[in-house]
Amino acid sequence: MNKKTTAALILATAVFASCDDDNNSIPETQEKTYEHIGQQKVTADAEGNLYVDNKLVCSFATVEKGTFYMGAQSRDASKPNYRETAQGNEGPVHEVKITKDFLIGKYEVTQALWRAVMGTTDAVVAKWTPYADVNGDGIMNRYCVDTRYNNPNDTSEGDGLDDELPAYWIDYPDIVEFLSELNKMTGLEYRLPTEAEWEYASNGGHKATIITNQAGGTRYHYWAGSDDADKVCVYGNPNFEFGKPYLQKGGTKEPNELGLYDMSGNVWEWTADYFSTTFYKEDKSDINSVDPICTTPSLFRSIKGGGWESLSDYCFSNYRGIDCRAYGSNIRCYGFRLALTK
Repeated sequence: MNKKTTAALILATAVFASCDDDNNSIPETQEKTYEHIGQQKVTADAEGNLYVDNKLVCSFATVEKGTFYMGAQSRDASKPNYRETAQGNEGPVHEVKITKDFLIGKYEVTQALWRAVMGTTDAVVAKWTPYADVNGDGIMNRYCVDTRYNNPNDTSEGDGLDDELPAYWIDYPDIVEFLSELNKMTGLEYRLPTEAEWEYASNGGHKATIITNQAGGTRYHYWAGSDDADKVCVYGNPNFEFGKPYLQKGGTKEPNELGLYDMSGNVWEWTADYFSTTFYKEDKSDINSVDPICTTPSLFRSIKGGGWESLSDYCFSNYRGIDCRAYGSNIRCYGFRLALTK
């Protein structure tokens, strides 16, 4: 690894509402640095599970290939994936075929694995001005422009450091570097799941529960493994209030049908796709129906699953999140999950 490791820091330049995939403006960048202590020994077994110094830190579930209905719609309850609150860019609902089995992490990437691969003491990838560790507690992202969130005497904020907490506040270039290092260490080709793979796995993949409504329409669970958000989601703190749940260790909620935890809530998860409002459209069925991935470059990428700050509606499995890099505060809740083609 390059000891000097630097990555682009995206500064807040606009509000979230201004984001769209046709915006060609590029935010300013600022260099950020890590304190490097050297990589730890990271190995993989035959099932792709990852170990740091022989301790299991990332286990995987197999997702068998199959076909599913991707997206959601609010127009016809007799049709697949009807949801009254579905957004326009979640549709049209379309059949997608996943042609290869793949592995996906049972948990979001933890701080233990992040530190081992990146060779840094910073499990939280937060060295961003104007954020600062004012009280010396090691939590860089407690201090932000909105002074309402700054309380140096508060100890209840769940953002923090722990081997089993998800790595968070992670930008896409950080993941590119992480994957490069991890793959050199293991000789395998770990990657981000595509948006379609992620949604298929969140629905339960080949083990998905199919629910039929009174109008005859079918759907999957609203959230990953349940129609009860409280059973499977870490969510519900949109105002970043102290004393309410923040980041949680993986597995504090129930898993979905594939044994995957926190597909809904905890941290938003990056996917491999660029974000496009038109990629689902019927005139693109030749590219969005079989192993789809949106590769048309734009400023934004697709994120899925919602985070601890999200309302439950943003944690739906088929909700499409947009990484709006101009909206700097929300990246505080960004993490990721690994995938591996079998």
